[in-house]
Amino acid sequence: MISGGLLRFSALVQTPSATLDSLGMRTATWTDGSRFRCDLRETSATEQGYADGVAVVRSIEVRARWQAVQNAALTEVCRIVVRGRTLKVNAIRNLDEADRVAVIDCTEVN
Repeated sequence: MISGGLLRFSALVQTPSATLDSLGMRTATWTDGSRFRCDLRETSATEQGYADGVAVVRSIEVRARWQAVQNAALTEVCRIVVRGRTLKVNAIRNLDEADRVAVIDCTEVN
């Protein structure tokens, strides 16, 4: 179980738009969804070549209650916004398969 005192931050789920453009690709818009309480832990930061320059890519671990993540309908195609930081969801793990703690592996690019 995750302690309620650790759930200091609120995460906003953003889901990708379901509308398609003339080529059949998804449009680059995101729709705000529900919120859940979470804990934020930065695991690493590296400098990498990104697009036409250099960017800092941070790996972030977000922990929350498993049921709250399920109720928010969070999947790997979604993004989450925590403390003004937009995070791309890479994976959602059910810690020890106990249906109590969700560990969400995310990436932030600055």
